Amino acid sequence: MERLERVLANIPDGKLIYRLNEIRGKGRNDWPVISMWNAMIAGIVFQHPKDSELLRELNRNSQLRDICGFTPKRIRLKNGLYKIQVAPSPSAYSNFINNLKKYCMKELKEVFENLVKYMYESLDDFGEYLALDGKAVQSYATNYSKETKEDGRRDTDANWGTKKYTTSVNARGEIVTNKVTWFGYRVHLVVDAKYELPVAFKVTPASNSENKEAKKILKSMYEEQLKKCKYFMADKGYDDTKIIEYLEEKSIAAIIDICNMWKNGEKTKQYKDTDIVYTYDGKVYYINDKGKEIKLRYLGYDKSSNSLRYGFHPQYNDNRVFRISCDTDKRIFVTVARDSKKWERLYKTRTSVERVNGRIDRDYQFEDHTIRGLEKMDLYITVSFIAMLAMAKSKIEENNMEHLAGLIS
Repeated sequence: MERLERVLANIPDGKLIYRLNEIRGKGRNDWPVISMWNAMIAGIVFQHPKDSELLRELNRNSQLRDICGFTPKRIRLKNGLYKIQVAPSPSAYSNFINNLKKYCMKELKEVFENLVKYMYESLDDFGEYLALDGKAVQSYATNYSKETKEDGRRDTDANWGTKKYTTSVNARGEIVTNKVTWFGYRVHLVVDAKYELPVAFKVTPASNSENKEAKKILKSMYEEQLKKCKYFMADKGYDDTKIIEYLEEKSIAAIIDICNMWKNGEKTKQYKDTDIVYTYDGKVYYINDKGKEIKLRYLGYDKSSNSLRYGFHPQYNDNRVFRISCDTDKRIFVTVARDSKKWERLYKTRTSVERVNGRIDRDYQFEDHTIRGLEKMDLYITVSFIAMLAMAKSKIEENNMEHLAGLIS
């Protein structure tokens, strides 16, 4: 209960409540909209995967009803008798959810953005390290239906999505991949890699391209957020020249894994008319007079010439420095060299977004839900992130900086 009170106290929902009251107008006001909104947040905080479980808990738990703001109602039945109703009926709660998803998504997104803004203002290094990934969320429906009319049972928005994961490398040096297929949706999510809190997201059908949606998310982010960002991490699903160029235009180092796009079995390419060759993943070698490859070490990025500097290891007693222009191939030669410990260290922080994806399933119950339809999925994902950020805000207000992303208090 204390956890719920902390979350509710830290949600900037004034405009949302005003909008909900505006929608209700002069209609029935059996249950105040703020109580219904509080109940929805309670369903997330108490990890109820289904609305029916939340309503049963409200009917059972008087303390929860008090926190949400529900007071018992005396209702006259058709036979003239009266009954006491202590919590909303399934139809009343369903109508509230429909109003939220149809008329209040703009206000809900503003609540999310205001909480993200609070994080930027309260945490000095928030947003410096960002990570991006796509999260698979299955629909409660199992497959396409021949019927296209929405009836609350079928899901006419969801479709099939696939994603390949590199699992290992076999004895012959071949990459072993695992393909995952699901029917439903995909959450395209940008998180702060240090604090593991959401910064931006978009919910789409499962088949939508991660690459294309990433470009849209980046362009939708506020200029202040992009200015704050120093490093942007993503897996090889986002290996795209346009994404890298956009990030570099904003002075953001792209730490994005690379796919091997070379054809005809090429192992190396020559750098201009020199004795330098390089691999598809950024390893650089010097070819000596005997035709032997000598691996060069990375010496740093030269901003004035937009080039990467390489040299020999100390045992070769050769002080020559070689520069490779990043314009040679903007996918291979990025401002933090792929063949460097710094790149490796930064790329490991990308696992932060995977941990957030795990919380979406585990803590926010998206591995066991009854959601159908894109609008409703977007609604519940948005409200879950609002609860996550509100809990983090309550901890910051108490100067407790540990486990900000955890739902526990």
